[in-house]
Amino acid sequence: MTAAGGAAPRRREAGFTMAEMAVSLAIFCLAMGGLSELLIHNSQINRTEQMRTEVQSNARNCLSMIVATLRSAGWDPRNTGLQAVVLDPLPTDSVNFIEVLADLNEDGDTDDPNERILIRHINDRIEWRTSSDTSQPYVTLAENITNDSDGDGVEEAMFVPDSLSHPTRVLVRITARSPSVDPRRGDYLRYTVSSEVVLRRNL
Repeated sequence: MTAAGGAAPRRREAGFTMAEMAVSLAIFCLAMGGLSELLIHNSQINRTEQMRTEVQSNARNCLSMIVATLRSAGWDPRNTGLQAVVLDPLPTDSVNFIEVLADLNEDGDTDDPNERILIRHINDRIEWRTSSDTSQPYVTLAENITNDSDGDGVEEAMFVPDSLSHPTRVLVRITARSPSVDPRRGDYLRYTVSSEVVLRRNL
């Protein structure tokens, strides 16, 4: 009931006004923007960790295979005087190699499969050939191997003997690089591993 001669009070309409809608939308957009930025940041962290794991695994696996091969160098059960390794005469050029010799089947020579293994670093990969037959193709052991540990564009030698004429030890040094740029740093990830192998005998 209304007062005599008075108008009925106007009820407030249900719902949001345009101003309220605009404020709500702005808050929602800010919240979504913050969430999106957080998701992108976490994705970059996960990608970086995945890339780091892959680079480390690549370097370690490759080093493990090469060291295992070098440890068989010079196996000479018949004492025929075979060489343990053949070294790269120009270890600072674009191709760095070492050839590993071992008389694995004990027949007095190294002419059989897996008795002369040539391992080389060429461009961004490591390859090897497990036969003395030079017509046999190389097999790729690993890719994205730069051997540029500090990223200055200069590659370090992969195989470093203690002597070019009479080596007794060979340092194997491998630097792997991520296949793409780390989204957080804007640069490639690098990981270097090394191991010194004592040869069975002097050349």
